[in-house]
Amino acid sequence: MRWRGSLFLRLMLAWCCALLVGHLINAGVSYLHVLDYQVTRTSYYLAKDLAVLVPMVEAAAPPERAAWLGRMERSAYSFTLDQGAPALAPRTADASRYLKALGDELGPKHPVTLVRSESGDYLRLQVALADGARLTARVRDLPPQVSMAGGFVFLAQMLAVIGISWFAVRQATRPLQRLAEQAEVLGVSMQCEPIAEDGPAEVARAAAAFNAMGRRIKEHLAERVRILAAISHDLQTPITRMRLRAELMDDAQLRAKFESDLGAMQALVEEGIAYARSVDRTAEAACAVDVSALFDSVVGDYADGGYQVDLVCPPELVLHTRPHTLRRVVVNLADNALKFAQEVQIEVSRPAPDRVAVCVRDRGPGIDPAQLEAVCQPFYRIDSSRNRSTGGTGLGLAIAQQLSLALGGTLMLANREGGGLEARVEFAC
Repeated sequence: MRWRGSLFLRLMLAWCCALLVGHLINAGVSYLHVLDYQVTRTSYYLAKDLAVLVPMVEAAAPPERAAWLGRMERSAYSFTLDQGAPALAPRTADASRYLKALGDELGPKHPVTLVRSESGDYLRLQVALADGARLTARVRDLPPQVSMAGGFVFLAQMLAVIGISWFAVRQATRPLQRLAEQAEVLGVSMQCEPIAEDGPAEVARAAAAFNAMGRRIKEHLAERVRILAAISHDLQTPITRMRLRAELMDDAQLRAKFESDLGAMQALVEEGIAYARSVDRTAEAACAVDVSALFDSVVGDYADGGYQVDLVCPPELVLHTRPHTLRRVVVNLADNALKFAQEVQIEVSRPAPDRVAVCVRDRGPGIDPAQLEAVCQPFYRIDSSRNRSTGGTGLGLAIAQQLSLALGGTLMLANREGGGLEARVEFAC
């Protein structure tokens, strides 16, 4: 439900609703004008017809009067001749307009009265004739005549506004969408590409501020990496000199302890350099990779070294990725697992059509759940289960984390039921 609650959808709905409300108000006002015009038109033509009909009826013989009444009948009104005193009706605004129009046309010689209407009549007006008869005009309650062209005009306007609004809002919100996407990338990997500083002034300012923030973060991380790489590189020379001097020691037991400490220092330096390179990201180009063949070679290398590593992978699984980076991720995770377990399993699966997951599982001591996130930090070691005594320097998982980010994936750690750890790398394919 990506569209639900989006700025694009909200602006589109707001503009379309505003247009709809405006048209409804306009339609209501137009309806009232139509009713007013209908009253004005009917009262005008009724007055003109009565000005012709009254003299004709008064001059005609009684048998001929009905013919005159039929000739003057219209769709909006009809005429009858009645006798007796009429039952008067209260005046309304429309009735007053009819009475005024008829009074102005007929004059005081023929007074017009408003009488009580029957079913189907909108108004009933009576005109007194010279012989005492009463000519009754029955005005019908006709529905207002509204043109259907207005509906087509409204539909055309709605379609035009939706099309123009879609284009305009899309142009305005596209920079915001790019900004949100790059912010998500920056939050996960601390690396992002600069975004175009265009669009509305406020959006352009936000994009410029985001680009400046991204540059400062990159410069800060690059400085840290350079410092780490420089220190690790410069330590190799004194370590080598110390190895040479250790060879000159007469005490064999002391020499062995000294060389053991130098070996640990050398491993730490080498992993520090490896971590610096992983943070700096690889320039390896992506290509089509047969994952099954790639991991078969990894398992074969471990088998040659006497390690038990099993592979579960769908056959002929081809991905577009960086093969050496992916291999380094899996090797780092497998090496980390083999420090604490005799057997390791590598499983490749597809949790979704566009996702691939690589799981490295072991049956070692596992990790305290409270420390599952912290172990991916550089130089972080667990005192009990995974520590320096087992060969760890606190950089193996950190390097795997950085390389996973380089592939556009994420590294997740979880303890297994029955003991052990599962390291899961999931990325888009």
